[in-house]
Amino acid sequence: MKFLLIYVPNLRFNNDPYKKYNLYEFATRVTRKNKDNVSNLPLTISAQYGLVDQVSFFNKTVASKDMSGYYLLKNGEFAYNKSYSNDYPWGAIKRLDLYDMGCLSTLYICFKTNDNIVNSNYLAHYFESSKWHKQVADIAGEGARNHGLLNIAVNDFFNTKHAVPTIENQIKIAGFLDLIEERIQTQIKIINDYKILKNHIIKSFIKQNGTSYLLSEIAELGRGRVINSAEISKQKNPIYPVYSSQTSNNGIMGYLDNYDYEGEYITWTTDGANAGTVYYRNGKFNCTNVCGILKIKNGYDAYYISNILNCYTKKYVSTNLANPKLMNNVMANIKINLPSIEQQKHSSKILQSIEYRVEIEEDIKLNLVKQKAFLLKNMFI
Repeated sequence: MKFLLIYVPNLRFNNDPYKKYNLYEFATRVTRKNKDNVSNLPLTISAQYGLVDQVSFFNKTVASKDMSGYYLLKNGEFAYNKSYSNDYPWGAIKRLDLYDMGCLSTLYICFKTNDNIVNSNYLAHYFESSKWHKQVADIAGEGARNHGLLNIAVNDFFNTKHAVPTIENQIKIAGFLDLIEERIQTQIKIINDYKILKNHIIKSFIKQNGTSYLLSEIAELGRGRVINSAEISKQKNPIYPVYSSQTSNNGIMGYLDNYDYEGEYITWTTDGANAGTVYYRNGKFNCTNVCGILKIKNGYDAYYISNILNCYTKKYVSTNLANPKLMNNVMANIKINLPSIEQQKHSSKILQSIEYRVEIEEDIKLNLVKQKAFLLKNMFI
C-alpha cells in the first residue's frame, strides 16, 4: 500500500497541501554593486530589528569609506547574514524594509523573490521562524563554522528546499502575522510613552524648590565585592539576586544562597559602558565589585532619590578612559536638590504608579511575543 505524503503545518487556514520548492525557484540572487557610490548607507543585520543603518546601530560605521564594491540592496529585497550567535545558530535572513536602498558587504547572500510563487510578506515571516534552519544545517555540515561565519556555498544555499502553501494561503498567513506584529509594536510604543511620561515628571520634580545636598551628606557610600561565575555555579539553593554592571534583566547576573544586603538601597554601575546607571533596590540581594551602593539616611526617600539621581549621574562619568567610570569619591560629591520628605514620598507614589503600569504593559508585550513565537513555530513547515 502506498501513502501520499502531504505537507501541512500544525496550524493552518485550510487543508490545502504545501508544495516544496528549491529556493532558486522563487528567489533570484542579487549581485548588483553600488557603482559610483549610488548609496552611502551602510547596512547591517540586527537579529531583532532587521536590516538597519550601521551608524544608528553601532554609533559608528564599520564599512569602508568607498562602498562601490559593496552590494546595493533595494527595498523589499532579502539578505542572509551567515554570522551565527547563541540566539541565531544558523544566521539571520532579513528583508530591507526601513530604507529605499543600502549597501551590504559581499559576505552577505542577497536575493529577491518571485511573487508569483512566494509572497514577499509571507517569506519575511517564514525567515523569522526556525523552519529553514534544518535546510541550512544540512548543507553546512561538520566543521563549517569559521571565524564566526557559517561556511555555506551560494549554490548550496539556493538549492535548499522550502515547503510553501498556495499564494492565497500565504497572503492570509502573512496578513495574520502582520496584525500580531503591529500589535506588538503598538505595545512597545505604549511602554515607551509611559517611560517618556515618567522622565518628564522626574524632570519637573527636579525644578521644585528645595534644599541642595551632597550625596555624602544624605547617604553612606559603599561598593560590592568580587562575585564570579564560579561562585554562582556552586550554589545549592540560589534565591538571592546578584546585581552587576549590566543593565539587561534589571542588572541581575545570577543568584546566591545567601545575601550581603537587606532593605532599601540605591546601586549604580561604577565601570564600563553602563557606568552611571542608577537602580533602586529593596529586599535581600548581593552586588559585585562594579556596583556602587548608597544607603540613604533616615529622613529621605530612597526611591525618589534614585529616580532624581539618574538624571544627574551620566554627566559625572569619566568617559575619557578606555573603561568609563563613576567612582565613589565622585559620586559622593554630586549635589542634588530635594524637597521636603513629605513631598518626596508624594512624588514617589506618582512615579511608582507609572512604574507599576509599565510592568503590566511589559507583561502584555511578553505574552504577545510568546503568541507570535508559537504561531511562527506552528504555521510553517
